[in-house]
Amino acid sequence: MNPKVLSIFNNAKIFLSSEELKELALCIDKEFGKPIAKRAKKSNALENWTLESVTEKLLATQFKKKSRA
Repeated sequence: MNPKVLSIFNNAKIFLSSEELKELALCIDKEFGKPIAKRAKKSNALENWTLESVTEKLLATQFKKKSRA
């Protein structure tokens, strides 16, 4: 944490009651908003079909040697 922010936070803990700290936290959240979690991009198997040869994909996935156990 930034030393300046840490100093302000420590002073706030000293001079404000727990209810006032909660109110301050709500005001900060309202003013700046909470960070939005980034969603993972779903990969589409057909999205990059131009990057690889379709034949190579088929050979790699459909015509694997069958293992006998």
